[in-house]
Amino acid sequence: MAISLLALVLSCAHKDAGKGLNKFSVRNPGPEREVPNREDGEFLFDSTFYIGYVDYFPETKEFYTALFYKEGYEYPDEELLESKLDSIIVLEDDWGRERLPMDEARRFLVLSGLDTLSIYNRRHELICRAPLTRVEYLWNGLESYFVAVFRSDGKYNEQTEELYGISSTHSPFKKSSFSAREIEDGNLNDFLSKKLNINRTVNWDMRHYRMSPPERIFSIISSYSLTSDKGLSYLTSLENNEVRILNEEKDNFHFLNILPVPIQVNGKPLLLISAGYPSSDVLWDYLAAFDGAAYQAMDYNRIHSKTLNNP
Repeated sequence: MAISLLALVLSCAHKDAGKGLNKFSVRNPGPEREVPNREDGEFLFDSTFYIGYVDYFPETKEFYTALFYKEGYEYPDEELLESKLDSIIVLEDDWGRERLPMDEARRFLVLSGLDTLSIYNRRHELICRAPLTRVEYLWNGLESYFVAVFRSDGKYNEQTEELYGISSTHSPFKKSSFSAREIEDGNLNDFLSKKLNINRTVNWDMRHYRMSPPERIFSIISSYSLTSDKGLSYLTSLENNEVRILNEEKDNFHFLNILPVPIQVNGKPLLLISAGYPSSDVLWDYLAAFDGAAYQAMDYNRIHSKTLNNP
């Protein structure tokens, strides 16, 4: 039963990325410096850049990514925000998209690094470079949030795989030899179970991602008991036959999926992590960097250029 429930949550995590309605920050954003405007309306950039999942609106052939509130606006007045919306983009019976004027968007939301995104697929192939078109309020019957919307070049028909975007000004690679693919390996399951000395009477859900170069395997190892409401979730690395726990969550959220990005910090790739609580449908994504001991969430999905050591 426990593994079935975990699998159900896992199947929801970014599976329907084109609908993209499960976007939350894993922690409260830290302070973000106000980004001034150029006279031509474009954003100025500092030493930080954005990396995050990108979804697709097939009805208007546009890309979008979820936005963060600025410090002080994390719990906004919904009626105030709705009063700022000035036009309808799409309106259906149970969901809709409405435009927020850019001046208001700059007041409430973090927009630095989003004037143009370089958009990549999971194989790190460049799909296109998409300029920011507008900010929208996206809602359905369950939740609502703001998104930055980007103009497609018209060649992209529909999203069928995971996509992510990087600020084009700071996009640190054009073509990379880095690869990361998910694998299934029962022998690896047994090997990690022994190395970690985990309870074999408990059902464990394991996902493995083989990366190169250098050759290494990252794994997500999780268990949950509905009866006791107890759970464990590990993010581990296997390199040179050495297993290392990179993160451990006890009776908390579970790691559900990772998308390694070919940009390194402290010798390990940046990760876009999907996470959620196994006993609920609360899911979120976040950018994480290795600090030398563990992976830490990056405020606003931004990272400083000076911290990078690219492969």
